[in-house]
Amino acid sequence: MSVKYRKRKIVLQFDKENPLSKYVATNVVIGSIGYNKLCDEVNQRTGMHRGVVDVVLKGVQDTMISFLEEGFSVKLGEFGSFRPAIQAKSQDKEEDVDSDTISRVKIIFTPGNKFQQMLNGVSIESVSNASKGGEGDKEGANGSDDGPEGEAPDPAV
Repeated sequence: MSVKYRKRKIVLQFDKENPLSKYVATNVVIGSIGYNKLCDEVNQRTGMHRGVVDVVLKGVQDTMISFLEEGFSVKLGEFGSFRPAIQAKSQDKEEDVDSDTISRVKIIFTPGNKFQQMLNGVSIESVSNASKGGEGDKEGANGSDDGPEGEAPDPAV
């Protein structure tokens, strides 16, 4: 596997009168595989009927949501684990910490052994800054996004 990156200029506005320019490597995603394509691929690899794959994946999703809502971490064997988490603003005094200081609720995915092994063998490849395509803006391999309507990928993942 190869992770592709390009160089990107960022401007840090710590001092409004003297902005500071820096350069950073940012990953390039070549596209997105939609839900329907994923189900089709699982069908091809396992021989399970596509409808069964769909029902199982939706059942796993619904069950995971139930457990995450209760505050549990959910472990999916070699796949990895999901856990609920929060980001909160720090306060000077303990009594100032309350639910209003929580700025974001999120789910953290920790990859399992197979994903970790894949990442250990990854190579890094530079992509020309002139080629602007491919930062997750392409449709799925089957020509459609197939994802849930109105759902955007989490940029933190």
